[in-house]
Amino acid sequence: MAMLKHGISIGIERHGDDDFFVAVKAIGTLTHQDYEMMVPVLESALEGVKDPDIFALVDVTELEGMELKAAWDDIKLGVKHIRHFEKIAIVGKTTLQEVLAKLANWFTPAEVRFFVDNGDAIAWLKNE
Repeated sequence: MAMLKHGISIGIERHGDDDFFVAVKAIGTLTHQDYEMMVPVLESALEGVKDPDIFALVDVTELEGMELKAAWDDIKLGVKHIRHFEKIAIVGKTTLQEVLAKLANWFTPAEVRFFVDNGDAIAWLKNE
């Protein structure tokens, strides 16, 4: 019997007092429970920081989809921190993912770009 793998892994690095480099990898079909586990980790890292600047690397190369409630969780998280995101690099492999990344630019003040190479995405986030 094959196990279905899904979830969100998150890594957070703090640069100085207010800059955060957040790496997120989404795997499988995301669920509400995946967000219930990830969101407190992010919120805890941001706790006590008045105006954080977030630079996000979002790897969706293994993302297969999202439950409706997980999509709602994602929207709520984005709206709550919309003014904190400076740059969002989305690493994916499909044309649909690229189109969705471009559409995200219409809904967020952050600069959002799509990449197929993880190294290129990191270099862009770090202005290299």
